[in-house]
Amino acid sequence: MKAIKIGVIGAGLIGRKHLGKLAGRDDYELVGIADVNVDQVAAAHPGTRVFADYQKLLAEARPEAVIIASPNQVHAETGIACARAGVHILIEKPVTDRLETAAELIAEVRKAGIQSLVGHHRRHHLQVKALKQLLAQGRIGDVVGVSAIWATHKPEDYFKVAPWRSQTGGGPILINLIHEIDFLRFTVGEITAVSALASNRQRGFVVEDTAAALVEFENGALGTFFLSDCAVSPWTMEQGLGEAPEFPFSGQSSYRVMGRRGTLEFPTLDQWTQAGGAQNWNQPIQSQANHAGSIDPYVAQLDHFRDVIRGAAPSLQPVDDGARSLLVTLAIAEAAATGGRIDLRERYAELES
Repeated sequence: MKAIKIGVIGAGLIGRKHLGKLAGRDDYELVGIADVNVDQVAAAHPGTRVFADYQKLLAEARPEAVIIASPNQVHAETGIACARAGVHILIEKPVTDRLETAAELIAEVRKAGIQSLVGHHRRHHLQVKALKQLLAQGRIGDVVGVSAIWATHKPEDYFKVAPWRSQTGGGPILINLIHEIDFLRFTVGEITAVSALASNRQRGFVVEDTAAALVEFENGALGTFFLSDCAVSPWTMEQGLGEAPEFPFSGQSSYRVMGRRGTLEFPTLDQWTQAGGAQNWNQPIQSQANHAGSIDPYVAQLDHFRDVIRGAAPSLQPVDDGARSLLVTLAIAEAAATGGRIDLRERYAELES
């Protein structure tokens, strides 16, 4: 089939990752890149048109689809412009920086009838798909609860090169937790309420360095999440999956999903059950390995985006679903600041009204 004409808006860290994955593919034709650092980007991509303004990319290169990898605060503006131009979008997470702009983007995408996909790349991991399938099959019975950890020690240079990370909005809740929240929503189920606590005692920054969240799922399950960027541990999704070169592989599970008939660890997918389906604390419990294989999730994401554009598959995460992951994460930050419990059901309705 004819290659899809695609552009990339934003050639920073994640934009460069997407450009690298597009190279050599015959199902996409890269027709342009938009980035303020025109000369630098042009030197790295000879033969590709580079624009300082994404509006010129849309008007002159006329892509059928774009990958939006620009700063979060301009995601909505850029996505709306693409929708109005009839251009399909793969928009990096978070879908926008605020719920108000997310609602505006959702409305414009629906009005234009374009296809959208939010770049929560973990949904495309084979291990993630396997966990979702195992839970759907009832391997561990009804899910009772989830225990999760994301704990690592960010180096001092991380804050020196970007001082905003030590200020409000730069902590692990808004930067790192959104990935985990989307994973939980995708595999376990919709989240209906949250509570949280946060501390900045270790680093002394304005922003938190450690947090604990309680999440309530629509299916009745409860979840606890411990989050810290100043604790040395092998328990992060990145280390467990080996998905990022800057995180040395640990192969350790940072998630335990517990059900009426057993428990599944993730990402190892080890399954703990009692013989004969017993549900009795006096009976021994045994483990069983499940194998899912591995795949580059960014390549799989591009495969899926192609299929969505061509009408061969529904989007795994349109912008309205991506906005829900943003809503939950922002609510956890709010709950950590106030110490209260936040019911999310009315907020979901307001977002999509």
